[in-house]
Amino acid sequence: MKSFVKLLFVVYLLYLCESQEISAGTVFVLKGEDLLLNVTKAVVLGETDSFTWEFNKKRIVRFISNKKGVSANYTERLEFENNYSVILKNLQEADSGVYSAVVAKLLTEEVATFNVKVQDRASLPLLTVSSVSRNSSSCSFTVTCSSQDSHINSTFTCDTRTCSQEGGERSEGIPDTFLQVYQSSGSIICNHSNHVSWTNDTKIIKDVCPKHDVRPKPNPVPIILGVFFTILILAIIIGVVLWYLRMRRTSKRMIVENTVYDTAQPRAPARRKDPTTDEDSAPPLSSCYACVGPHTGPAAPTETRNTAQLESVLR
Repeated sequence: MKSFVKLLFVVYLLYLCESQEISAGTVFVLKGEDLLLNVTKAVVLGETDSFTWEFNKKRIVRFISNKKGVSANYTERLEFENNYSVILKNLQEADSGVYSAVVAKLLTEEVATFNVKVQDRASLPLLTVSSVSRNSSSCSFTVTCSSQDSHINSTFTCDTRTCSQEGGERSEGIPDTFLQVYQSSGSIICNHSNHVSWTNDTKIIKDVCPKHDVRPKPNPVPIILGVFFTILILAIIIGVVLWYLRMRRTSKRMIVENTVYDTAQPRAPARRKDPTTDEDSAPPLSSCYACVGPHTGPAAPTETRNTAQLESVLR
């Protein structure tokens, strides 16, 4: 009976571990780059609990309470982040594998796991052209796109405007690496790529098929009509402007000829108002300039004139 209970307990523990395990997601990393091993689930450790990063089930670093122990091979390659996340620096192809974050309490739990693949840069491919055949309306040629480990062939048939293609895509023997041939913007492109980089080689179609993309001579009729209507519209606009200016000038001339100007009349000088005289009964004053004349009598002695003025003042 006790053996049966122990068996049930072990089965229950296995079920818990499997239900809590996080499935590994594939991460592609360029050779020489760094990788963040991130823990998204909050982790709180007790005094006897531990947190461990493993690579292919081998320990990289372990945290127990406030202490950590780092494997000798990773002493200079780890940077520590929050929540027990770490940055693994300068990855090489030998670092490809499964990285797991394991929390050990009463039960063991995987809180993160990554399937890492480190790849080198894709090598530069080579695009070559062979077996070119031409006729009056089109040409056909075969290209070979090759890398260090594989190659593909593709045939193109082009006329003056378009090209059709047969073949041109293949996966190489190296996993997650691809070769592809295609046309774009008047060029044949040989592309070599993987999940972290790509590179290509190109050839211009006109260099292989000179008749390709030769534009027909433009029809002169639309050009002539366009020039004619442009000149006609400009002539109409100029005619309207000249007619408007002429009508405006004629209108101004007619206004000047029909204008009557008043003649300025001389005005009598103002005279002072005598308060003792009725304004209506007063006789009109004659101009003072009619009363003034030269003195014809004998000149009075200066002394007698001065004495008379003094006496008039004293009175």
